[in-house]
Amino acid sequence: MLSPDSKFQTKKLKSIILGFLVAFGALITLGSWALSSPPGSGPDDEYHLSSIWCSHGYRIQFCEKSTSIYEAKIPLQLHRNGGPRTIFCYAGDSKISASCIRGLDAEAVTRLESSKRFNTSKIGSSFYKANGFFVSPNVNGSILKMRFVQIVIFFALISFAIYSSGERKWAILLALFVGMVPVGLFIIPSTSPSSWAIAGVTSAAICVMNFLISLRKSHRVSAFLGFIVAVLLTLNVRGDINIMMAICLTLGVLSGFVIRETDRSLKLDRANLFKLGFLAAPGLLYIHLKIFSLYPWSVISYILKGSFYSFSNDSPQAFLGFLGGSIQLGSADFMPTPVVLILMSVGFVTFIVITARFVPLKVKISSGFGLSLLFFLPYWFSLGAIGTGSRYVMAIYLVSLVTFSASAVTSRRLTNFKFSKSSLVTIFLTISLGQSLSLHQSIRRYVTGTNVSGWNLNNGAQWWWTHGPSPLSIWMIGSVAFGVALFIVLLMSNTDRVTA
Repeated sequence: MLSPDSKFQTKKLKSIILGFLVAFGALITLGSWALSSPPGSGPDDEYHLSSIWCSHGYRIQFCEKSTSIYEAKIPLQLHRNGGPRTIFCYAGDSKISASCIRGLDAEAVTRLESSKRFNTSKIGSSFYKANGFFVSPNVNGSILKMRFVQIVIFFALISFAIYSSGERKWAILLALFVGMVPVGLFIIPSTSPSSWAIAGVTSAAICVMNFLISLRKSHRVSAFLGFIVAVLLTLNVRGDINIMMAICLTLGVLSGFVIRETDRSLKLDRANLFKLGFLAAPGLLYIHLKIFSLYPWSVISYILKGSFYSFSNDSPQAFLGFLGGSIQLGSADFMPTPVVLILMSVGFVTFIVITARFVPLKVKISSGFGLSLLFFLPYWFSLGAIGTGSRYVMAIYLVSLVTFSASAVTSRRLTNFKFSKSSLVTIFLTISLGQSLSLHQSIRRYVTGTNVSGWNLNNGAQWWWTHGPSPLSIWMIGSVAFGVALFIVLLMSNTDRVTA
């Protein structure tokens, strides 16, 4: 018979092995998404790619001086308005494949044309400069390298958050697996600064929460280092990064404080309310002074003078975008099949309902506050002509799910923390199928066009490179890898914890 120490070591070894398999499955899944769409398919890719190509100043063949000080010469193939002679030759018509990229003439590859569409400020400069090291005459190869670099950076950041989570790691992984499908899986391996913004802000908030909760020194050190790295990496990476970081860190601090206090009281007594107010004060003050006046009459006036249609239409569209319900995956002529929205909605609701039973009231309030911002912020962005893309507020969505899930594990009702088999099966089937169908649709759009149907992606496929894995193998490998990783996460989320 094994001793308690032997049982503990066996469980720990099992957890390490399964953790490695989850990481490997997630890596394969993100790699499949990196290969699923052609160069130029990311949101605003003309601007981002031009900024990357010019991020290291004037360089022969990549970015050269123009006649105007407000312009620079970049390769013709990076100009969106260059018609069929660019890597955007497929954009705007969902019925054609991206194979036209392979047919670009020699002049389109070597010729440089003037453009105003590139970054000249500090916003995103670190992201553009880092990716600028991978620029080469082979545009397709350069962009593919950049996508895999974003995957490595995401894993580096999230590893700090997961290691410092201790007993909460499987619950946090489950929340990330639910929340990343499908938009996150597309944006992380992309050439958009939103990749760093989502990874950095989410990791920083999780690390702050873990630092406040964790008792082990190694976990606190990991959380501290992860927070510093995430903040430094995301500095000025996007125009709205400060407010995103302020909101998510506030959610992380509040959740960490509440979870730490759970063993003492689940009641919202006066003393705890004062503490919560003190913790929230810096973020509210920043919003009041820098972004928006929080006087009640100002808020009411702002809402009444705005477009109610924006609030009732744009905000729900942005939220449904997290679940694959709007045009979020690449070209504006493409969106996932409606069944993805149905599957993801069922999986999301099931996750929230079965987790809510174990979540303290105070965390429900803080997470609910985070989710409510997902409706207000898109409305505010739409009025400011910023846009309502789900990627802009995705960090808040992920942090809200993570804090919600993490608090259930450390609740004083931990002994009852078990999901029913039907709930586990529902989450597994809906989320894994939602991911698989999204990946299939994304590949289908670019290898044949959406006018072709059928499960076999190799039939009539027109890949945008001459060699490498086939479209069908990319889809099958990505689907199996994600399914296995999600299965392990669900299994471990429903078993006894290994570490304290």
